[in-house]
Amino acid sequence: MSVGEKYFRDKTESVSFVQLKDERDFTIHGFDLDQSIPLPVVTEKLLSELSKVDSEQGITLERVIEGILYLMGADQHFKYHDYYSRILEAYNPDIEKELFKRAILAFENDDYTESGLFFRAYNNMYGSKEGMLYYAMVLEAMGKKRIEEEKIDEGNEFLEESTAILEELLDEDREYYPAYYKLGYHYKFYEQYVKAKLTWDKVLIYDPDENRRQEIRQELDLIDSDYRVELGLTYMNNMNYEKSIEVLSKLMPKHSKNWYANYLLGMAYRGYGDNQMAMDYFYAAMDSDPTVAEVYNELGISYFNDNDIEKAIDIFTEGIEAGIHDDYRLFFNRGLGYLNLGEIDKGYDDVYKAHKLDPEDENVKAQLNAIDRFKKEQ
Repeated sequence: MSVGEKYFRDKTESVSFVQLKDERDFTIHGFDLDQSIPLPVVTEKLLSELSKVDSEQGITLERVIEGILYLMGADQHFKYHDYYSRILEAYNPDIEKELFKRAILAFENDDYTESGLFFRAYNNMYGSKEGMLYYAMVLEAMGKKRIEEEKIDEGNEFLEESTAILEELLDEDREYYPAYYKLGYHYKFYEQYVKAKLTWDKVLIYDPDENRRQEIRQELDLIDSDYRVELGLTYMNNMNYEKSIEVLSKLMPKHSKNWYANYLLGMAYRGYGDNQMAMDYFYAAMDSDPTVAEVYNELGISYFNDNDIEKAIDIFTEGIEAGIHDDYRLFFNRGLGYLNLGEIDKGYDDVYKAHKLDPEDENVKAQLNAIDRFKKEQ
C-alpha cells in the first residue's frame, strides 16, 4: 500500500455513522433514502454541529454530504460507494464541479488532508487528468511539509508517489504539458538533471502559456551546468569518451576555474586516449582547488601511464603534503610507485599506511600480503 493510500485510508477513523429513524421518510430532491443504510459524518464536525443546534434540528444535510465525501476519499472501495454517489448527485446535480471546487479551495488554504480526500473522492467518482494532477500536487505539498519538519524518509515517500502519478499521466497522454511542468521540478529536486531537461523541453513544445515557457527557459539555464555534468558522466560510464568530451567542453570557458569541470574533462580525455590533454585539465583542476585528493591521484596515474614513475611519486607526495592525510589512495598509489622503482621498504610503508586508513579495501590487503611474502622470501 502506498504512503498516500495508507495516510488517507486511516482517515476513515474520522468518520462516524448515523442511522435514520424508521418513523419518517427521508428524501433528497426526490431521491428516497434507504433507512437501513447508515450515513457518514465527520466526527469532529458532527460534535461541533451538535453543540450549536437544538435537538429538533439534528444533524444537517451538509454534514452528511461532507461525511460522504470524506469517506469516499478515504476508502475508495467502500461497499456503499454507488449508493452514496447517488445521494451526492441528488443533492447537487453539479456535484462534480462543486467537489472539484472544494478540493481546490482546501488546497489553496493549505489543508492538504481535506484537499486530498476531496480529490480522491473526485477521482473515484469521475476520474480526470486534472484531478490526478492536483492529487499529485497534494502529495507533493505533503512531502515537502514533512521534509521541512525533518521527517525526511516519510516526505520522500510522498514525493515519490507524486512523481509516479505524474509519470503515469504522461504515459496516458504524451502531450499533457501540466504534468511535464510539475515533473521537471521533481526531477530537479532529485538532482536528475538530464530527466529534468528532457521533461522541461516538452513544456516548451506543448505548453501554450508564454509565461510558463519563459519560467522554464530560466530553469533550464539554471540547471545547464548540472545537466552537462550528469550527461557527460553518463557518456563516460558508457565509455563514449568522445561524446563526453563534446558535452563537458561546453562548460568552458564559463567554468574554467571550476575544479570539478576540469577534473571531469581530464578523465574524459584520458579515457579517449589523450593523456597529455588529460594532464593539462588535471593541472587546471589542481590550480582551481589544491586540496582535492582525486585530482592528485588521477594526475599521478596519468604520469604512471606515461611511464614517468618518479613524477607520479612526486604528484602523490605533493597531494599528501598539501594536507590530504586521510586519503588512503594517495599512499597506496605512491607505494606502488616505490615498488615499481624497487624501493620495497618505502613501498611497504605506504601500502601499510593505506591499509590502516582503509582496512576494508581488498586490493590494498592483497598488495600488502604480496609484499610480506616477497620480503620473507628474500
